[in-house]
Amino acid sequence: MATAVPAWLSERFPGRKEWSTLRSCKLRVDAELGAGLDMEESSENGYLVESVADKPGQDDVLKAGVAIIGINGERLLGLQEDQIGEVFGKHFKQDAEILLASASELRDAEEDAEEEETKPEELANYELLKRARKTEPEQPATVKIPVGRATAWRLDDATMADLQSDLAVVAETFQLSAQPRFNEAGMESIVLNGLPSAIARARSEVVSVLNYYRDGRNLSAGSTGDYGYSTCAPAAAPETAIQVPDHVRDLGQYQYHDHTADIIVQAWGQTRAEAFAQVVVGMFNYMSEVDKVELVQVVEVEAKGHDLLDLLFHLLDEFLYMFGTDMVICRRVEIVSFDEEKFHIKAKGYGERMDLKKHEQGTEIKAITMHMMKIISPDTVLTEHGLRASSEDTDLKRVEGFPHEAYVLLDI
Repeated sequence: MATAVPAWLSERFPGRKEWSTLRSCKLRVDAELGAGLDMEESSENGYLVESVADKPGQDDVLKAGVAIIGINGERLLGLQEDQIGEVFGKHFKQDAEILLASASELRDAEEDAEEEETKPEELANYELLKRARKTEPEQPATVKIPVGRATAWRLDDATMADLQSDLAVVAETFQLSAQPRFNEAGMESIVLNGLPSAIARARSEVVSVLNYYRDGRNLSAGSTGDYGYSTCAPAAAPETAIQVPDHVRDLGQYQYHDHTADIIVQAWGQTRAEAFAQVVVGMFNYMSEVDKVELVQVVEVEAKGHDLLDLLFHLLDEFLYMFGTDMVICRRVEIVSFDEEKFHIKAKGYGERMDLKKHEQGTEIKAITMHMMKIISPDTVLTEHGLRASSEDTDLKRVEGFPHEAYVLLDI
């Protein structure tokens, strides 16, 4: 139903008196499936809804293309991305009141507000601006390069100063921002912000910088400056299609479930190995649509664990680390060997290096988590709380025709 315009929305867009798409509805949240929403955070619009799952089912006004701009009377529109997740998570529950508006009407409101500030026809270069608007320049992007697998660096002040000086060289050379990111354990990654073409050129240089500080030696064979690594990255060799085994196909046996500010990947297969492989593909697809990825490169990973849950965690973590360092996004994944007694797995991923001019950047996955992880077989359900018979889980909704499933919560 239509709803009254809140004061904070009128203050943000004082020139807009009527909102044709402004609606409110109750949020439906299932204990197992969450809200079934695939959303993207946006500081301009709150949460942009990209898709709505059939279950648990939402009001007809809550659909792809709308933005959730408020929840239980608190605004999401205009907040910083970390604030959006915090506010939404605080109120995320069954029957929470959410305020919606179409993304297109919000964009129109933003454009109208800009025009009110300065009428473009009053500018001397108005005709140039009109022509420029017809082009679609590169949009800024962000890429995170981890320093290692589930690790962080603690550097002394002198070493950190040297590292930041080297990153400043990279930033100036490639015309972007290159900044270290810290968590409570120390420096966990380097974050690149800039145009996709600049990030693509700079990525190998940042990896060289990290290798230099990790190994304490110069890994570059080219000429170096006083910062210790080469600024002349070799041109990438053209890639050609590789031979993928016939049994490794595009299956698409996964789906996503919303969970406050995180996402749950559910995957299924005829075997446990197939379910594990599809969880990995589902993770990659959330970062970038894998249908647009060509099969021109193969990567190999190996993982060990102390039980099946730990093994699945480390398999995903190995692929995530590989993506962070080599930027290879996998369209297909093959489990080469799987020792379910010794908890040892080897896998291959088939895909290509991510090119931000070719592949749309989805949502960054910060980490794999053990929380709410499930491995389901025909008769049992294994979770962080132990093994139980599947008949005891009355809320469990199985995918018909597939005896094995897996659920993994990803930190985004």
